[in-house]
Amino acid sequence: MAKKYIDIMDTTFRDGFQSVFGGRVLMDDFFPAVEAAKQAGISHFEFGGGARFQSLYFYLQENAFEMMDGFREIVGPDANLQI
Repeated sequence: MAKKYIDIMDTTFRDGFQSVFGGRVLMDDFFPAVEAAKQAGISHFEFGGGARFQSLYFYLQENAFEMMDGFREIVGPDANLQI
């Protein structure tokens, strides 16, 4: 019988930001956690929803597109990203 593989998606970087406090986390504060997840072998991430992009703009004055670029730079070109 051939081996079956299970691909696990980490939703921490989506779900963790869906709160009053989570929506106000600066990119520089959560990028080290993204790096740690990558080093742990995670390669499938759901990393944001509409609120994450909106909160960056309205509350933190950060650019959501720079966040997406930075996330991709950290996890590398082969990681599977989902919004």
